[in-house]
Amino acid sequence: MYEEARSVLKSRRAGILLRIVLVAILIYMVFLFIHVRQQITDTRAEIRILTEEVADQTQTNTELTNAIENRDDPAFLKDVARERLDLVTPNDRVFYITD
Repeated sequence: MYEEARSVLKSRRAGILLRIVLVAILIYMVFLFIHVRQQITDTRAEIRILTEEVADQTQTNTELTNAIENRDDPAFLKDVARERLDLVTPNDRVFYITD
């Protein structure tokens, strides 16, 4: 009878130990899942930012390509002179707005 009680006690201890280990593994898995989910969210945000940067750079490249292709066009040169250099033709009227 003593041996029987001892084996029951050992099996209960093993069962309790197994449950503790399983709960610890479950808690670890939950924290690991939360961490991985946060990394996925951060990576998606970074991808969104990089996609916007690529779009901006593509637009800049297109503008520069157009500028190179039209560098000898008189109308393009006139627009550049007006917009970037603030030059005017003799018959233009210049208005200065002061606030």
